[in-house]
Amino acid sequence: MTYNVHAFVGSDSVYDPERVARVIEACQANVVALQEVDFGRGPVAEPSVLDWLAKRLRMRAHFTYTRDGKRGHFGNAVLTPYELELVAEGLLPRRRDEARAVQWLKVVAPHFQLQLMNTHLSVKLRERRAQVEALLGAEWLVRAASEQALVVCGDLNSSPFSPVYRKLSRDLTDVQCGSARRLATWPARLPFWRIDHVFVSRGVTVQAARVVDDTLARAASDHLPILVDLSTSP
Repeated sequence: MTYNVHAFVGSDSVYDPERVARVIEACQANVVALQEVDFGRGPVAEPSVLDWLAKRLRMRAHFTYTRDGKRGHFGNAVLTPYELELVAEGLLPRRRDEARAVQWLKVVAPHFQLQLMNTHLSVKLRERRAQVEALLGAEWLVRAASEQALVVCGDLNSSPFSPVYRKLSRDLTDVQCGSARRLATWPARLPFWRIDHVFVSRGVTVQAARVVDDTLARAASDHLPILVDLSTSP
């Protein structure tokens, strides 16, 4: 699953991490890539929201910092019950927009291994172009080219008609390409824009893909999550 959780503030402007937890729980996702995550809320002594979410879902979590937010550190996170190994993480190029980062993690499960890149690109066109060029460069995707199973996902702030999307789809496959209907993810209450994406490498087979669009998901965040059933080559 990839899911921009909007700092756990729903489309009704209510802060409620429990709703996000219930969306993820209902989908029974084994690997969850989150964007716009607040790492902490309130005094330093309080447990972070991400720690709470991981415990609530009985998963491990890895957080990648991008900047300070209203409720503490702000960035991307991956949740899974499986072992997580950090390959690399870091900031992407920026000019005037807020900082953006990518995290590259290896998910090690009993019957499969998966390379996962989770990111959130800029709302500014020129910055998005620079960021995807960096993502496609030697430090990131070129390094991952030899891996059999690679997933690149997140809020790319890019439609399927954009240069960013076209560049990523040259060597990777959009999981929604095999669907009869390619569904939008934003804004959650009345989605009309497909800006959240999951791309996979040749070593990954897409069994099913859908946008989670129900009453709870429409309320929990301003984005709808994408849920994908994947299998990897032996």
